[in-house]
Amino acid sequence: MKFAAETTYHKHFVWDRKAPAIGPYCTDPDGNIFLDFASHVASNPLGYNHPKLTKVAQKLAAIDPDRYAGTDFISAYGKDPKKMQIPTPSHLHHKIAEITKQLGFNTSFFINSGAEAVENAIKLCFMARPKAKTAIVFQKAFHGRTLGALSMSSSKSIHNDGIPQIPNVVRLPYLSCKGDTCHFYKPGSDPTQSISALISKKPKKGQIKPADVAYILLEPIQGEGGYNFPNPMWLKEIQETAKKFGIPLICDEIQTGMGRTGTWWASQQLGLEPDLITIGKALRIGAVAGKKELFPKVQGRLGSTWGEGNAIASAMGYLTIDIIQKENLLENAQKLGQYLLGELKTFKKQYKSVEDVRGMGLLIVIEFETSAQRDKVANACLKKGLLLIGCGEKALRFLPPLNVKKREIDQALEILSICLKPLP
Repeated sequence: MKFAAETTYHKHFVWDRKAPAIGPYCTDPDGNIFLDFASHVASNPLGYNHPKLTKVAQKLAAIDPDRYAGTDFISAYGKDPKKMQIPTPSHLHHKIAEITKQLGFNTSFFINSGAEAVENAIKLCFMARPKAKTAIVFQKAFHGRTLGALSMSSSKSIHNDGIPQIPNVVRLPYLSCKGDTCHFYKPGSDPTQSISALISKKPKKGQIKPADVAYILLEPIQGEGGYNFPNPMWLKEIQETAKKFGIPLICDEIQTGMGRTGTWWASQQLGLEPDLITIGKALRIGAVAGKKELFPKVQGRLGSTWGEGNAIASAMGYLTIDIIQKENLLENAQKLGQYLLGELKTFKKQYKSVEDVRGMGLLIVIEFETSAQRDKVANACLKKGLLLIGCGEKALRFLPPLNVKKREIDQALEILSICLKPLP
């Protein structure tokens, strides 16, 4: 790491890629075995070395280049695409259409990362609404580290300090719930708090015309900001306002999507009807999926060197979806997510330091009274072989693979129970 720039490296843990690793278990260079319940920040949904993935990856790894200028060239694997010896980006488009049809989607565009998916989603909205220049986003959001995505983000000041922001971004509070308590709000009363009060056909001071709003960008459940779960009535107001005025609603499903919450998309469970979603992490590539009318008809308006052309990642994305379907992992995420959430809630009753436990599917967080308590527990768990990562100011994430087993969850709970004992 001598020549690497300072970033977010978890320097106390090193994964030895040459050592044995399977399911949620991996090994460090000293031979220590870890139970990984971070899943590479939800980007490793099937654990380590799933045999169906490694088999295909080995075949494609022997072909160079491993990726190609995909918006200019098309690739195949054999003469007959229907036989599909190896899935290509074209096959992945069909899979994305399959798992987004319940949202009414029929079009997708592939790119390198989740942040770039956000960039392209907001560009699509500006293209579709060329006279609109204003974006509506929410406090404590995180959408990525490219300049446009970062301008929509405010989860941590360290991400944005000293970096210019793109203009005309309006930031509203993200009204969330903890336990049985939700942030109070009165719809239509205050344009700095309520989206229905902010947007008006006859705007007064502090209000915006609907035609001036290019898009509303929302995380259905906030990720880096602390796994904040939304007030259902507030979320309904956002959906109704977007629909009333025909404003595109973008749902950032980069961390919540691909079955993590027990359905393909968190939007489904929360009553949202987005016009576009952004996908990343577990898909192995970035993607924007949505309704065809929001995508340009002119060739060249969308593009990227590696967009649409990452052969290995596209194949892994296709197979990941296929495995989730064939192994009933949405059901597994629901069932074992409920079990893990219930067991974690017993710790809330035992320890004053545990402020809240909340989750959906296998996206779960335990929140402490202080960041020092959170960090102490995370470090103690790491020393005992359980890998967890934080989010927000004082929360600890649980992101086991979607194919996790009950005995693996029980093992994690046993380690956590030991690490919580020193707390009040």
